[in-house]
Amino acid sequence: MSLGDWLNERIGHREPLRRFLDAPIPGGARIGYVWGGALALLLLVEVVTGALLMSAYAPSATTAWASVAHINFTLRAGWLIRGLHYFGAQALVILVAIHVARIALHGAYRAPREIGWFLTLGLLGVILGFTFTGNPLPWDQDGYWGARVETGIMGSVPVVGPFTQQLVIGGSSLGHLTLTRLYGLHVFVLPAVMALLLAASFAQFRRHGFGTPHNADLGKSDRFYPKQLGLILLAVALVLVVVFDLAAMEHGAPLEAPADPVSDYNARPAWYFRPLFELRKYFPGSLELIATVGLPGVVGLYLALLPFIDRKPGPLRARLPALAPLFLIGLGAVGLLGTSFVKDAKDEGFQRSEAQSAARTARAVALFKQGVPPEGALAMLRNDPETRGEDLYKKECASCHRLNDLGPPKDKQTAPDLTGFGTKAWALEVLRDPDADHLFGKTAFKEMMPSAVKPPADPEAAKVFTPMSEADQETIAAFLEGQARGEPGAGTPGEKMVRQRCTSCHRLDGKTDDEESAAPELRGWASIAWIEAQITNPGSGKAYPPAAMAKDLEGHMPAFEEKLSANDRKVLAAWVYRRGRGEPGTTVAAKAPDKKP
Repeated sequence: MSLGDWLNERIGHREPLRRFLDAPIPGGARIGYVWGGALALLLLVEVVTGALLMSAYAPSATTAWASVAHINFTLRAGWLIRGLHYFGAQALVILVAIHVARIALHGAYRAPREIGWFLTLGLLGVILGFTFTGNPLPWDQDGYWGARVETGIMGSVPVVGPFTQQLVIGGSSLGHLTLTRLYGLHVFVLPAVMALLLAASFAQFRRHGFGTPHNADLGKSDRFYPKQLGLILLAVALVLVVVFDLAAMEHGAPLEAPADPVSDYNARPAWYFRPLFELRKYFPGSLELIATVGLPGVVGLYLALLPFIDRKPGPLRARLPALAPLFLIGLGAVGLLGTSFVKDAKDEGFQRSEAQSAARTARAVALFKQGVPPEGALAMLRNDPETRGEDLYKKECASCHRLNDLGPPKDKQTAPDLTGFGTKAWALEVLRDPDADHLFGKTAFKEMMPSAVKPPADPEAAKVFTPMSEADQETIAAFLEGQARGEPGAGTPGEKMVRQRCTSCHRLDGKTDDEESAAPELRGWASIAWIEAQITNPGSGKAYPPAAMAKDLEGHMPAFEEKLSANDRKVLAAWVYRRGRGEPGTTVAAKAPDKKP
């Protein structure tokens, strides 16, 4: 007895399988019939890849990102498994949408197939549930902030919204409980619901078969095997080729920097929720419920009632009044989706934010490859001088100062632009036009330093004004750049020129006593130590003299010695120094972030 005979004797699989494969298809096999089968087979791929990912995933806010990074970057073929799972989920959304559209266009929801239509709508909802619960699981910026947007929409639903939102989140904000609840829904609850829906859908299909279109030649008939099954397998193969290609191009699936609840990340939901996200913009304030509850509710009700609205068979042209809302829904969703992406592409602020996020992600990956501390991936970033420095700058400095792409727009900055700070070029700009808007023109120190090349506004002073030669400017600027780099400069032509032309206002001795000095100390100017002293207390004498800061000038820079720890001040100073000069990274060792507010 063969193994097949032995199994058949015990479980009797051959007869049900034969009946299934020999099932007739009135009107013949069609490409339009492949979507349901393709959906089921792609779900099987998701189950297999998901089970493999579960073996390496650690579901907690401390460990999730590092475990996904391990899958992506160190586990053999982990990137491929995650890529197939991620892009397979995107493909599922598209396939189920096509499947719903096919049933609607063929009128395959009419009696006696209403239950099958409801089950298909249930499949659509569960697949969206899979994507909603799966996207935050890496606990990266995109997943975390996308979940913030999506649960925010959920919470806006009257009566049940706040309760449902809190039930999913597990508290007032996203955290450990959110992740474990989403994980439980993703790997246990939703798969169980999906299995029931698929079983019920299969039973309905076995009972009623495919819903044939109006123009089908019912005199023609094919068996399910081999033609229709071959078309389904071909469709699945094509989908898997596309999914595999996308996974290969991305080397897995996207993974941004670890989720940081206090960052200024520009949140966007997943693309299939983008239409709803964009729709909200047209209904501001209290009208938002129209976009988040009203219109989606009307769409859901229309889809549920469609079998009862469109009862009579006929050509598509005759059924257009019943199906017109469905076409409008599809066009509206595609239009809103495209509008959202076009707006983002034209938004310079959003594009800068995306570039900064990409840089932070690259830094996080580089740090991951050096090892993640027990405190988790976010602690890894916050303890990194480069990342910590940027975070401190955004929080404490970027409201006034601009540095490269960080900070207020050029026309709104209220403190000197630090791009190039400490370089010869920056020093030359200050010598030639200190009151330029991007330097001291919008600060309390406007008109306190005369230009080396422009005559003063006072007519009497202008008569005796002698512009500084270009050679002298270059000499002074080169000396100051050397001070920023830590070069002594003693006895050089640059020091002699500075003593000759600048020390009537500036100090050049490194002393901090309170003398009648009105301008910054130039010994060590723009070095890391000088910047740190400026951050700690601008009027300490190590940067600006106490006499200059004691004039009660409104809007001068505050001291941060009580607000930031000594370690944070050191990290921030090193970051500003290097970023101002266009140098990546820092060499200052950072301790754990200080707990001060």
